[in-house]
Amino acid sequence: MSAKHSPFSLWGLTLEAETAPHQPPMKQTFIVRLGQEAGVLTFASALDAEIYCQHLAASGVGRWQRERLERIDLSVVLAAIPEQQQRLMLSLGYYASESNDLLADDSQSLVTPLLPVQFDMRQRRHGPRQMRIETDIPAFVQYWWGRIGGENYGQLIGALENHSECAVSQCATEALRKIHITGISDYLRTWTIKGITEIYALYRPDAGEWGFRRASQEPVRQLQ
Repeated sequence: MSAKHSPFSLWGLTLEAETAPHQPPMKQTFIVRLGQEAGVLTFASALDAEIYCQHLAASGVGRWQRERLERIDLSVVLAAIPEQQQRLMLSLGYYASESNDLLADDSQSLVTPLLPVQFDMRQRRHGPRQMRIETDIPAFVQYWWGRIGGENYGQLIGALENHSECAVSQCATEALRKIHITGISDYLRTWTIKGITEIYALYRPDAGEWGFRRASQEPVRQLQ
């Protein structure tokens, strides 16, 4: 695997788990499966991660929090998964319906297109661990963002993340206020009958609106 440092922050989701009295706090990490592979649900956008968390909280599904991926001990989180099958399940925004609603599954999680990504962790002598991912992933994500959110989308997300935690939270709240969410089970019955094309969605902080694009217009990255 040829690898490089990610040019953007990577985020996972964690939840404070209940423990017995006098026991140290423990955290759960959000794991997803895609076919035969399993991995940590990961976001390259702090805004996407916050939107995901806020929707779960509004649906009564725990108080999941976004956390920088380098602070999550992936060797522990993925210990039950054979090393050669361990992946980051990288979110590429959200799926939307023909009527431009976001889609939620039966567990109330927003449905997101996922890209399985190989990775390795390097422990530095001083400072936090560094994650390295496949060399073409950052460019692919930036291209994907540009196609759906506009050519400067990556810069907008970086600026928002660097502004403040409050700014990210407020932007996510605004994004959810401006979109309707539909259960995917009901939607798929219509999709199966009518052959509806997949649609991708990203929230654009500069315009204060969601951007959408059909899957047929997007490139496909083949897994190695």
